[in-house]
Amino acid sequence: MIDVPDKERQALDPKLQELLKDAEDPGAGFIFCASCSHVVAKSSDRIEVAGRFVHHLTNPHGLRFRIGCFSEALGCALSGQREAADSWFAGFCWRIASCEQCQSHLGWYFDRSEQYFYGLILDNVQSD
Repeated sequence: MIDVPDKERQALDPKLQELLKDAEDPGAGFIFCASCSHVVAKSSDRIEVAGRFVHHLTNPHGLRFRIGCFSEALGCALSGQREAADSWFAGFCWRIASCEQCQSHLGWYFDRSEQYFYGLILDNVQSD
């Protein structure tokens, strides 16, 4: 259970307040930044994209990533312009997703029209 005093909880971003509220449920599972342990997402936010949760991908520079797909990652901050070039998912643009607390690169935010998801680098996050 995550213990945050009420005064500090009220100062948190509303989306993180919601995550902490869910954390009071002993059955709730969370995804944390591997660098600083900041809550990034709920385990229940895992989704399949193109028929799979886990994707093994290589970028144009030859760097390989193992990502997991999430419907939300409220502990991530987005940066950069939307890019369509070199997207791993046809029709989706991407932006960098980093930990809101320590700014570690956690993955990417993919969107098109009114659809979106997060692709988190599984080596850069941990679960409880």
